[in-house]
Amino acid sequence: MITMATEQKVRVKVESPTSEFLVEVKGSDKVEDLIKIVKQAWGSDYMLLRHNSVEMKVDETLSTYDVKDGSIIKVKVFAEAP
Repeated sequence: MITMATEQKVRVKVESPTSEFLVEVKGSDKVEDLIKIVKQAWGSDYMLLRHNSVEMKVDETLSTYDVKDGSIIKVKVFAEAP
């Protein structure tokens, strides 16, 4: 019998200058998946995510940026396309 190791979910804090919330993600999730969650919460289409001052690209996985339990993702929201 082969058991698939299920990937651990981690809790990260997403914060902007005016708001914050906790979200559970997996390292294999893409940055764009996290952006979709933030869009649902804050309703903005244009945003920039950073982890440890590094700008996150939408097509990369969260693990690329060493996102782990307790990480803080900083969000810069734009009123229109930058």
